[in-house]
Amino acid sequence: MYSSAGCSPFPERRASLDKLKTCKTLFDRAKAIIFDFDGVLADSEKYHFITYSEIFKKYGHTIDETEYYDYWTSKGLGAKGEIERYNLDLDPVAIRNEKLPLFSEYCRNGTIKLYDEVDEILRLVFAAGKTLTVASGTARPDIEAILGNAAVLDIFKEIIGSDTVPAIKPAPDIFLAMLEKIELDPADCLVIEDVEKGMQAAITAGIPVIVIRTRETKTFDFSAADLVVDSHAELLELLRKIFSD
Repeated sequence: MYSSAGCSPFPERRASLDKLKTCKTLFDRAKAIIFDFDGVLADSEKYHFITYSEIFKKYGHTIDETEYYDYWTSKGLGAKGEIERYNLDLDPVAIRNEKLPLFSEYCRNGTIKLYDEVDEILRLVFAAGKTLTVASGTARPDIEAILGNAAVLDIFKEIIGSDTVPAIKPAPDIFLAMLEKIELDPADCLVIEDVEKGMQAAITAGIPVIVIRTRETKTFDFSAADLVVDSHAELLELLRKIFSD
């Protein structure tokens, strides 16, 4: 016989209920949702990798894809970190400037799309009366191009990209700038992220944070987040339950 003093005989069900409770609490408290973009709304990380790889290959260097998603995508060390790790005689600013137009073309021409679940996620949250915003390391025109192609641009109140803040994640600048724009306190907001640098930026800014695991970041440690979901599909299922009424 099951004893109430022990563990639940259905640990997976208990874990699911705990996630639902936590998710509901976080969304109930939030007046505004601050979405990261790459890996959260747009399935775009591989195109950052493709374009940076193309540029570095011109200079005789090959980027390791596994290292890229760890050092670049999650930790946010970028081209500068790659150049320092491999002692390359390259200028990270020049490398980034070469990469930007290549990536922008993918954004404009419709190659980069939102994750399948994102349209419903956004519409559920918007219908619940939450303010939707984006704070991302991608430039604002690229974000707007992808959201425009997906016909969801108009539901976002504010978009801040890397081209408008002095320091990118893991610095908290972009989240602090968003708080100032929407005139809300950190406790009134909720960040949705997929990588370590974004999680740390949200924590430093004092904003609760949910992390979505993706194929690129599924093995990384996000234990500092308020909630971790294993996929976009899991987040959507939680939100369906929360906003079903």
